[in-house]
Amino acid sequence: MASIVKRGKSYRAQISLYKYGEHKKLTKTFPTKKEAKLWALEMELAKGEGKELAHRTTTFADFFENWIYLVKVNDVKETTFQNYVRTLGVIRNLFQDIQLKDLNDIVVQKKIDEYAKTHSRKTTHEVLLKIKTSLRDAYARGYIANDFARLVKTRGENPPKRNKALSITDFRKLRNYVLQHPEDEFNLLVLLALETGMRRGELLAIRPESLYEYGIKVRHSISPTSDDTSLKTQNAKRDVSINKEVYELIRKIC
Repeated sequence: MASIVKRGKSYRAQISLYKYGEHKKLTKTFPTKKEAKLWALEMELAKGEGKELAHRTTTFADFFENWIYLVKVNDVKETTFQNYVRTLGVIRNLFQDIQLKDLNDIVVQKKIDEYAKTHSRKTTHEVLLKIKTSLRDAYARGYIANDFARLVKTRGENPPKRNKALSITDFRKLRNYVLQHPEDEFNLLVLLALETGMRRGELLAIRPESLYEYGIKVRHSISPTSDDTSLKTQNAKRDVSINKEVYELIRKIC
């Protein structure tokens, strides 16, 4: 049964939980007795429906860590998983000891806005996407009472672009330069990037067997943070054509 206790000017609601032979208590404080009773009733109903209320006292950071190592590790590529691991550090720093039961859209929005003050909108958006996915999972498991993830918005500034596209004139200058200095393997990588539009990891993963007459088979990608050599997506597997001049230069080093 739930109990309501007056503490100064506020009211603390408490319900008892029992699972796997262990007793736990779930508490929350409200400014009015009516709000405390309503919350206690909702929790008792949720308990009767089999919701995992005991997990609601878990910190969000601990839940996120368990979630990525038990769930996401089998769902995503190794390089993507490492992004989740890096996000865990961000979440521990932002949310610290905040428990699942204390989360709502306002709490999460404040934390995201705090993060956005020192990070670009794109970076903030990527972190928020991972947070939202984990919150939806927590809601589906009954660890949080409401599915509020959709209410949280990405904010922050878009910094000035650091990368400036080459003009046609500069493109031709660069291409002519690397063609005239093929003794440097880096120049050949630049040449291939200009000719094919291949990603950096795909260029670094070129092997002798990748080369065929006037073309390259794109089958692998090398990442500086992972031993996984699979391509970014299944559709990234492809054959790209190169002209004879470029083919002859690449063949000499393969």
